[in-house]
Amino acid sequence: MLRQRHDAPVVLSVPTEPAPRDPAELYLDLMKKVLTRALIARGTERHTIRPRGPRSRLLHQFNRVAARFGLELVGLVPSQAGDYLESGHEAMNRVEDAETMLGTRQLDHMQRCILDVLDRSVPGDLLEAGVWRGGMTIFMRAVLKAYGVTDRKVWVADSFAGLPEIDGQLETFAWRSGDMAASLDMVRDNFARYGLLDESVEFLPGFFSETLPKTTIGRLSILRADADLYGSTMDVLCNLYPALSVGGYAIFDDYQNLPDCRRAVDEFRSDHRITEEICRIDERAVYWQKKF
Repeated sequence: MLRQRHDAPVVLSVPTEPAPRDPAELYLDLMKKVLTRALIARGTERHTIRPRGPRSRLLHQFNRVAARFGLELVGLVPSQAGDYLESGHEAMNRVEDAETMLGTRQLDHMQRCILDVLDRSVPGDLLEAGVWRGGMTIFMRAVLKAYGVTDRKVWVADSFAGLPEIDGQLETFAWRSGDMAASLDMVRDNFARYGLLDESVEFLPGFFSETLPKTTIGRLSILRADADLYGSTMDVLCNLYPALSVGGYAIFDDYQNLPDCRRAVDEFRSDHRITEEICRIDERAVYWQKKF
């Protein structure tokens, strides 16, 4: 007959602590949530009501009177954390003052691309053409700083005056000259607020058709275009794609939702026999890795 031994040691199963996360990764995750304002997402956001449609004049007059008393007419729109995953034009269901309209999926992807070119020593700087308030370029600089990279620059290319004159024969979307404007001072101040305005950030102000043919940029490892227009997207491709290193990444916002942007990219790829697979990032953006 066997008896249970009451003096046998009791073995407790102690859960192991999760492995500590890389401080750089924690910093960049926080940057994504702050730049997009996902960190403070609530169930409802207040948005300025823009004068549009047949009642626009009345609304415009009301806003002018209200402004004299420090008031503003706003609407309440539903907003939730999931709205910050995808990009949104003018972010109409998100916090209004964010530095970027992009979603965290695009920021995640940019982080992976930068780390990949660093790991494989793909030569070249990082550039975004069409930066709005600077959110993506601020994040690019944050990734380099987080990993102690000092030998690459972040180029911030924009008119800082909105879209150029619209060529009705090339563009089909109802853009207006000056749309999407964010001043150079605003973008510089945004960099400074995050402690990222330094000698590694280079601003390239002016319309792409005027500045890019004369730029002194050498090699690029990351080329991101958020140019909206057919003409502006083609300016970026013609002047900057040859500078993209083999192994680097070409990234195009709005390829999936703006036909003019897609047409420019498709025509350039066809004309230059670019056959690398176009890959989806989110509902708007795509990329490919340069192989040749």
